[in-house]
Amino acid sequence: MQEILLFLISSLALTLMPGPDILFVVNQSLDKRKNGIITSLGLCTGLIFHTMFLVFGLSALIESNKSLITFLKYFGTMYLFYLAYIEVKSENKINNSLNSKLFLRGFYMNLINPKVLIFFIAYFPNFLFSDTIKISNQFLLLGFVFIFQALLVFVSVSLIANKLIKYTSIDSKNNMLKYLKSLVFIIIGLLILI
Repeated sequence: MQEILLFLISSLALTLMPGPDILFVVNQSLDKRKNGIITSLGLCTGLIFHTMFLVFGLSALIESNKSLITFLKYFGTMYLFYLAYIEVKSENKINNSLNSKLFLRGFYMNLINPKVLIFFIAYFPNFLFSDTIKISNQFLLLGFVFIFQALLVFVSVSLIANKLIKYTSIDSKNNMLKYLKSLVFIIIGLLILI
């Protein structure tokens, strides 16, 4: 039980660090609070798939295939550059068709980021907590603990980011903000490549 508590605390600390996921949630939360929450759900659904890869041993296969990891890195970066382009070209109005894609944006961003899978492979084995429970079941439990805390953090960040934008009276439809959001997508894409 001590290992699970330590895992939860260290996972919270890691999730709170300003990385690509946090930047992505903040970026999507500027227009509407709902946007960040839907994006958070997409990101955490991607984490479910990474957990399943780990549980069923597919992660070892993917980790050993360096060309697949390289492909995912470049594909993920190009996808984020595409989102940056879409952001710049979008009209300053509520786009319901774009809003309906927020979940998939979060899901794709997490799923195609090989760093998340590599992180799971390197991180989870350090917190195995039982000699009698199957390792795959331990990975499953750790995965859901990680997903639960990540969802709490992402939703909280979304709510805070949206409150700040309203508190500072910045117009979320401002052209400068649109370019800033586009720049964030580019930065996240470059972070995936590093």
